[in-house]
Amino acid sequence: MSSYTMDRRTSRQQRAFPAGVGTSWRPGRTGLIRAFRLLGLAGAALFLVGSQAMANVITVDEIAPAVFPGNFGTLSQFNVGPNSTTDPGVNQYCAPTATMNSFTFLQNKYPSVYGLDKNGNPILEGGQGSWLAAAQLLAGPNYMNTNQNTGTTDTNWVAGKVNYLNAFAPGKTTFAGMDSAATNPRPAWDQNANPTVNFMLQQLRAGEDIEIGISAPGHVLTLTGLTWNDANNDGVFDAGDTLTLNTIDPANPGANTALTLTPGNPMTISGGAYNGLVVDAALAESPVPEPATIVLFLIGGLALLARRRTAA
Repeated sequence: MSSYTMDRRTSRQQRAFPAGVGTSWRPGRTGLIRAFRLLGLAGAALFLVGSQAMANVITVDEIAPAVFPGNFGTLSQFNVGPNSTTDPGVNQYCAPTATMNSFTFLQNKYPSVYGLDKNGNPILEGGQGSWLAAAQLLAGPNYMNTNQNTGTTDTNWVAGKVNYLNAFAPGKTTFAGMDSAATNPRPAWDQNANPTVNFMLQQLRAGEDIEIGISAPGHVLTLTGLTWNDANNDGVFDAGDTLTLNTIDPANPGANTALTLTPGNPMTISGGAYNGLVVDAALAESPVPEPATIVLFLIGGLALLARRRTAA
């Protein structure tokens, strides 16, 4: 149960052992915290582009054809909770903020599933009347239990999001994850492994929302899409390929934050503010049954009906 902290003002990194359960990540100056630890759909605004040459360029975008931010939220972690009292330049609320920006996508994308409460407000606002207040509730002791000074543990990140969705939309959501940083006990759906390109691609094609964790120091962002140039068309992210993730960064949510990754286990960010950090967690959620499953079910039903009519 370790935590990683880095003060970017001195480029000093150290390993510490927090009192909480799980893994907690905290960078310095930018106030970014990671504490504990999204098949194409008809009309789902997911776009897949494949080349006809040997290279295969795959793009999945959960915002297009709308403009940024589409169905996603753009809450800032600096509004969700106060900065640290021990290090005033640090804010520890990225995990609940990035997650609530994902929940906003679920609510807007699947209104027939999540619907409105008795007051006419989105169910996933948790009765709070705004997405900001909902994020503050998610960060609170009943869910992620984010600490102003130490952040959110990996265990609380996972358990908090599950408990929140089950509290306000019971039985409506399914989950998937790859997360090498979480500690046991963990849900059966949360694989003890670093995320892969194919995992993220599968979740995005299925219309799921997904948050990614990067380390160390750590941070949580909302994934909105990816572009993968599979240069040798082998279905594996390896040397010669290029991969870019599109994200909403809760520390700078007003515009797309593109992350360029290099192959490896875990994959590493190349360039930009998070240069050298690795992607070691990806947590996804979507309605039950998964949207892609619904589409396949409908297609199968129509095919069966057509066969019966032909036979008649």
